[in-house]
Amino acid sequence: MRLIDLTTTAYESLRRNVSRSLLTVLGIVIGIAAVILMLSLGQGAQAYVLNQVSALGSDVMFVEAGSGSSEGGPPSPFTDQSLRLEDAEALVAQGPFEYASSVVITSTAVSAGENSAFTEIAGVDQLQLDVFPATIASGRFVEAEDVAGHARVAVLGSEIAADLFGDQDPIGQRVLVKRLAMRVVGVLDPQGSKFFQNLDKRIYIPVTTGQRELLGVDYVHYIAAKATGDIEQAKDDARAILRDAHNIDNPEQDLSKDDFHVSSQADAVAIIGAVGFALTALLSSIAAISLLVGGIGIMNMMLVSVTERTREIGLRKAIGATESEVLQQFLLEAVMLTLLGGVLGIALGIGGSFAASIVIRHFVPVWAFIVPPSGVAVSATVATITGIAFGYYPARRAARLDAIEALRYE
Repeated sequence: MRLIDLTTTAYESLRRNVSRSLLTVLGIVIGIAAVILMLSLGQGAQAYVLNQVSALGSDVMFVEAGSGSSEGGPPSPFTDQSLRLEDAEALVAQGPFEYASSVVITSTAVSAGENSAFTEIAGVDQLQLDVFPATIASGRFVEAEDVAGHARVAVLGSEIAADLFGDQDPIGQRVLVKRLAMRVVGVLDPQGSKFFQNLDKRIYIPVTTGQRELLGVDYVHYIAAKATGDIEQAKDDARAILRDAHNIDNPEQDLSKDDFHVSSQADAVAIIGAVGFALTALLSSIAAISLLVGGIGIMNMMLVSVTERTREIGLRKAIGATESEVLQQFLLEAVMLTLLGGVLGIALGIGGSFAASIVIRHFVPVWAFIVPPSGVAVSATVATITGIAFGYYPARRAARLDAIEALRYE
């Protein structure tokens, strides 16, 4: 029998039971749609995170307190805060760093007149904009004299300036930060977000003022340094400098013995890539269970179909149909079912991904709509394999029916 005849016969058989055929492929549709949706959301999230990380700059290195080993598990709340302002000075003086800026971070209530907000306060030094460039809309930024004199001055992000002062010029006005009156000396142009932080909602004050007046500490939370050469070599140099500054005897360079952790954009990208891959694989594996359920549904329908069409099979074999032709017909029906489910699943998955991206953009404006071609190709391939794998047994059973026994079947 020609392929066109087999296809026509299989199509007519499925068309006679449209409702049952559609219900049968529902598992395939849901499984493939879920796989595409999960891959799309996973890659969209990964692209968003990588975009946030890349905004930090490939030549910027970060130093934080804690073990230098990345295998020590989650950060401990009891980590010894080992970084000091002098560490940033040592990095610039002794290492391949053009700038090194010390930072303390806290969040608190701020107010100006009748307006108030809860926002992030960053204690920084005069080198902050050299490490993370930003444009000053009006006024000035934190200066060395402010840091040395523990000055109560503040530089506002564009959004927090609008929240607190509206259309008024904030320069020279007072803003209460944790009941401390700070004089506004500058406002920044919009910067957007970096590493999930809305910089336009941030208030910058001198790092020494943040240490003494807000937090009552003598340490800094992290140091951001801009390297002038190879970033990996710069990280090694930074470790050597800080070990000497912290009196750490570590000739074997065991990172777990350090009381600081050095990282860069490349480290964050590697971690995010690994986490993104694992998450996508997990979600796709869960979604693939639906494909298995759908395949079992197809096998069940085909077995029922063989039982219902036993006399038809006997008649076909009696007039000359071979086992191979019967096998091919029933196998083709199973493949056509899964291909139908695959097409519907791909369409539903792409449509669902697009709808999800529209919703997410209301909260994350830079979210990208991504449908990985590999995901679509894999889904179509899996659908075909599912049809062959789960359709073979019923098709083989139909092909092996004895013609006389089949004709006698009631």
